[in-house]
Amino acid sequence: MDLYTRLLADLGLPRWIGEVRNGHWLADAMGWEAPADWYTCPPALVPLTSDGSGPRYVGIWVRWTAAGRFLHFVEAEPEDQFLLLESALTVEQFAARLAMHAMSAADDVTDDIRAFAAAAGIVDLDALDRHTTNYSDHPRTLIHLPLFDTPRPATACAEGLSRDGITPFAGDTPSPEEPGAAWFELSGARRAALADDPAAAPWQRRNAPVEALFADAIAQGDHLRAWAILNSTGWTLFPARRAAADLAAAVADPLIARQLRAWIAFSEGEGDDDY
Repeated sequence: MDLYTRLLADLGLPRWIGEVRNGHWLADAMGWEAPADWYTCPPALVPLTSDGSGPRYVGIWVRWTAAGRFLHFVEAEPEDQFLLLESALTVEQFAARLAMHAMSAADDVTDDIRAFAAAAGIVDLDALDRHTTNYSDHPRTLIHLPLFDTPRPATACAEGLSRDGITPFAGDTPSPEEPGAAWFELSGARRAALADDPAAAPWQRRNAPVEALFADAIAQGDHLRAWAILNSTGWTLFPARRAAADLAAAVADPLIARQLRAWIAFSEGEGDDDY
């Protein structure tokens, strides 16, 4: 079992998510790379699958806060400054999203999709099939499915709204939690608004000296701040890998340490890419 598959189990996620990552489910319909290949990604992303033509990841963004961890099922592209598109906030929503994607890609409800639905606990696959037939699998159409009412993922919004970023940082409105957010968690609108704002967290500003900011956070024992800085733009791979190792050694929460070590292993042997 690789480090990410083990991490998924440690996070309390059902077995089928690890099986998706390892290519057991939906790979034929979706044509994705499973496990995901390395195209650069921040440590907060647990990469499940990838598509090299984007490149594009499907994965789980883990947001660590003083209150605990929050899991956001997302899609993201390195070449789009890792703007996170939050497609689900629960395991049930994520299963439904994957099934709808697969049915649209295959233009059919195949035996493999039905087997996946059974493994993932999808109760009414036929209702999801009717939805994709009537509305497509576009995230904005999710407002027509009660499963996505509560909680509502950021991309499940009315036509005409732009809802990139993850909850609670999606859209144009500042969140009370924004000062502690990693840059990659912010919407495109908030990234732009904070770039030259002296009141913004230092790592959310333009050309932030992330290595120095990270070193200061580690020196002060503020590991959540260090996590936010490490998951913000401005890093190249080798310094980011060293920082991840330092944080893994210092942080008290063993799950954060395991996620960091899984990312280090995922990135090993790659060139000095930046993010």
